[in-house]
Amino acid sequence: MSNSENQKQTRPVYLSFCTQKGGAGKSVFTTLIASYLHYLKNYNVAVIDCDFPQWSIQKMRRREAEQLQTNAFYQRKAESLFTKLGKLTYPIVPTEPEQALARAKAFLESESEEYDVVLFDLPGTVNNENVVEIFFQMDYLFVPITTSRINMESTLPFIISINEMITMNPQVRLKGIYPFWNRVTNRERKELFNYYEEAILGLGISIMENRIPQSVRYDREQSIEGNDYLFLSTIFPPDKPLLNGSNLDLLVEEIIKTIKL
Repeated sequence: MSNSENQKQTRPVYLSFCTQKGGAGKSVFTTLIASYLHYLKNYNVAVIDCDFPQWSIQKMRRREAEQLQTNAFYQRKAESLFTKLGKLTYPIVPTEPEQALARAKAFLESESEEYDVVLFDLPGTVNNENVVEIFFQMDYLFVPITTSRINMESTLPFIISINEMITMNPQVRLKGIYPFWNRVTNRERKELFNYYEEAILGLGISIMENRIPQSVRYDREQSIEGNDYLFLSTIFPPDKPLLNGSNLDLLVEEIIKTIKL
């Protein structure tokens, strides 16, 4: 569902993983997608961390950088990665939501580097009209959803209202809002997915094909200690053994196709 299928995609692409409430995984997905695109797909990526006052992605980068100073294994790993890529870590720019777009514009204008993707990590939309306004200045929105009735009762009206605004205002920058299934377990009934998908598709809203399983790897930041595998990191891409079964690689490829990178 896009109001500009035939338009040439401009650079950089602005995108955001958004939810109505905090704690729904948006910062995790922002970090994972940024790292995958930057380190594994070799796109030039920047993150605008607008989740004030938490600034969780910026703080994660700071913790990782401090841990890296005392770990020779990861120092060698970082040196090898950056040498191979010919570039360093992606920038993370902390700001308040009200300043997000102006801060992003100023940052991009100050950089000699050309960026392909800018990800915005925004706070939840509950009682925050400024955030909703910013959404319409993105190119694409991605929304993690679950079959939980509580989740659907808050998320579905949000998705519908954004989609209606796009339909009624084709001049806005926002091209589409794309929900995707998150925290999927084998215990969930297939008919629940079918019921919700039919309802969403019936409204003319596309759903991402790839589903993210329930997994502890999506729930916690790994410390840069010893020589353990990493999944969620701002300095490194997810290690292959932890990518297996995560469906993250499949979701990223689908996102690349959706946003026409």
